[in-house]
Amino acid sequence: GPQPLCQSNCPLGVNAQGYIALTRVGKFQEALDLVRRDNILPGICGRVCTHPCEDECRRGDLDGPISIRNIKRFLADYELSNNREPQVPLIQPREEKIAVIGSGPGGLAAAADLARLGYQVTVFEKEAKAWGLLRYGIGAYRLPREILDSELKYIERLGVKFETSHPVALSQDMKEIQGGFRAVILTTGAWVDRKLGVPG
Repeated sequence: GPQPLCQSNCPLGVNAQGYIALTRVGKFQEALDLVRRDNILPGICGRVCTHPCEDECRRGDLDGPISIRNIKRFLADYELSNNREPQVPLIQPREEKIAVIGSGPGGLAAAADLARLGYQVTVFEKEAKAWGLLRYGIGAYRLPREILDSELKYIERLGVKFETSHPVALSQDMKEIQGGFRAVILTTGAWVDRKLGVPG
């Protein structure tokens, strides 16, 4: 049948109905596993997502939409506050190596998906730590650094390797990278602020 509106309006297509139902009956780890099938950033998106799912939540026709983003945040925080190790799926390893240049959310989502398919993934990041503008553009008061670090641990447990403080000059370094990897994914981002559109 057709997807529920909350799921179809999520850019990642996360099964909100499914993980909310699991949360309701106290199956928190199962709920978080379901979120991570499509979204490897539950603790991050539980804080900074614009939650278009809630705009379309049918419960809003009755009183108010379900707090989908906050439920996702609760699940991620529950795992972290109870010192639970994230559940990593069984992975059938492959020989092919893939490079990802840039460790923002797009690069790390790609790296995680490829690692779950068994590829050997290495992420190259010019800064000292991963996450790109999520780390260097959003204040710690809004997105605590321990949340970024905990989300990164899950990706590392999938087998993704990180080369930080490793800038890549596309005009000079690509031949060497292409020689060592079956494929290269560029997720370098823009690193440009949005203009306010007012003089001065």
